Amino acid sequence: MSNFRPVFKTCISILGMTLSLALIWGCASSPAEKQLEQLNKVLRVYNNAFESKSENGGSGYVQNDYRMDYLLKYGEIQSKVNFLQVQTLNHAYFKAGKPLEINVENPEGEFDEAIITMRYQVTISPSNTLKTFIHEQRWKHNGVTWLLQPNLEPFLR
Repeated sequence: MSNFRPVFKTCISILGMTLSLALIWGCASSPAEKQLEQLNKVLRVYNNAFESKSENGGSGYVQNDYRMDYLLKYGEIQSKVNFLQVQTLNHAYFKAGKPLEINVENPEGEFDEAIITMRYQVTISPSNTLKTFIHEQRWKHNGVTWLLQPNLEPFLR
């Protein structure tokens, strides 16, 4: 029985080290993976705030140069637009303005711009007619986070 304890402790120690290394390797990610993860998180938060017509409509994710105009137009969207269905159709990635092919399962190249193509079904009062349109969200990475260069005109026509 006394020989069993040292062997058991050694096995537990080896198992613990193996699991620790697996966790470290599993958590380590490339800069491209981190960028893609950050972009996906920003997209979820922004689109949720925009479509739910929250107070600021996700304006914290809008580039500073566009923020005031965005908030003015967003006030009109809050009162007139009813979102019925939204679908993400495509993600396109760019580096210095040039298109990149990014494997989202295992991204390799870094990118600094993304165009997210969305399909919206909305009603815009005073009409109750269902309107469907394709809309592109243009996102740019400023070195710290992703910011939107907005175009709200399709929601106000």
